[in-house]
Order: sequence, then C-alpha cells, then structure tokens
Amino acid sequence: MSLAARNDTRLLAMFALLSLIATGCGIAAMVLSGTPQMRWIPNVIAWVLGGGAAFAIARTAPSPRVWIGIALGALALVAATLVGPDQQGVHRWLAAGPLFVNIAALTLPAALVAMARLGAQHRLVPMIATLLAAILALQPDASQAFALALAGFAILVIDKRISALVTALCLFGIAALSLLRADPLQPVAEVEQIIQLAHASAPALAWAAVASLAAIPAMLFARRLDDVAARALALYIAVACAAPIFGWFPVPLVGAGMSFPLGLWLGIGLLAARRG
Repeated sequence: MSLAARNDTRLLAMFALLSLIATGCGIAAMVLSGTPQMRWIPNVIAWVLGGGAAFAIARTAPSPRVWIGIALGALALVAATLVGPDQQGVHRWLAAGPLFVNIAALTLPAALVAMARLGAQHRLVPMIATLLAAILALQPDASQAFALALAGFAILVIDKRISALVTALCLFGIAALSLLRADPLQPVAEVEQIIQLAHASAPALAWAAVASLAAIPAMLFARRLDDVAARALALYIAVACAAPIFGWFPVPLVGAGMSFPLGLWLGIGLLAARRG
C-alpha cells in the first residue's frame, strides 16, 4: 500500500472514531433525557450508511466531470430548498418522506471538496460558490453561510487574480446579509441545545462531545497541510461546530438529524478519493 493510500485509510479511520464518539455522546444524552427513539435512530442509520458510502467513495478516482457534477448537484439541491417546505418562513429543508433534510449540511461538504479539486482557476468555481452563498442568505442560514464563506475563501485565495480575491471577500458580505433576515425558529433541545442537554444528563458526555468535534478539523489540518480541499473542509466543520455558541444552530453529529452525519462522511470520502 502506498503512503498516500495509508494516509487516506488513517483519515477515514480517524474520522470514524471521532464522529462515532460525537454521535454516541449525542445519542446517550438523548436516551438519558428521555428523548423519543425516533429522534436519535436516524443518527445511527445515517452514520452507518455514510461510513459505508465514504469507504466506497475513497476507492474511486473522480474525474473533473464528476467534480463538476457534484458541485452543480449541490447547487441545484440547495436552490430547491427555496421552493421546498418552510418552517415559519425559513427554507432549509427538503422533505424525504417523514424526514426533513437540511440540504446545506448534507451537500456542502462534498461541494467544497469538489470545488477545491477543480481549483480556484476553474470558471465554474467562483460562480457556484457565490450562488450557494446567495441561496444560504435567502434561506436564511447564517451558520452555513459563514461556514461556506470561510471555506470558499480558502479555496479561492489560492488564485492570485484580483477577481478571485474579490469573490472570496464577497462571500463574507453575502453571508453577513443572512444576519439581516429574521430567523424566528426556536431551539429544539436535542438539535440546537444538545450540548446543554448532555451536560445536564452527564457532564462527561458534553465534554467528550465538544472534544471530539474540536478534534475533527484539527485532524484535517494536521494530516493534510498541503491539501486545499482538506483545509476548506476543516474550516467548514470548525465554523459549523462553533456556530451554536453564537445562536440557535444545529450541533453537527451530536444533535439529532441525518444531514450532518451523511454530509460529513461524504465529504471525508471524497477527500480520501484518489486523484483522477
């Protein structure tokens, strides 16, 4: 096995361990607090399915056309939320049977890896990033908008042209617009307040959840210093994990919901995929 293959295997294994700890802490907190099973069973299903998909994806070597398809597919799905079901005027979801799927959390990790692999010089990359940012501001979803902005900046700043830098800075301006739109949704204990719920049930669960979440972007930075896609994904995860400190935003992996476990596994799987 080559050094690159061994590193990719370690990447998958490390994410499996850290994400399992985070997901397990959240499930334990929900069980201890009496949360209905149907709120945490989807997390188990998503983690297992996402892990299987990621290990399968890691064995592929996506071509530039595949990367373009992933990025455009993510853009189409995120755009579809604007005409999908809303909650008090907020559009972040598409319905999948009885489930409401947070599409940005599901698709952005894969889209960021795809855009990074295409490279900042590719004409579609700044266009897709800008459109994604605009849609997230319209939803509105400030946590995903700022996560995209910082990750997109890491991708676009590699291009030395002034136009790329301007686009990268515009992502932050568009993300700031999401803060100007009202977000009337109230927090759900097992989603946005899961860390508090864990601390009330068993403080060690909360500390273990926070430590495992913090370790994921740190692991990506440490293992992939020369990889723009890894830096972008690490920044996206870091912002998404930190956002609940500043507002009522879902806690990735720990909180109830299928979107983050599936989305992050897909992003990690694509990150570990062989270069075409």
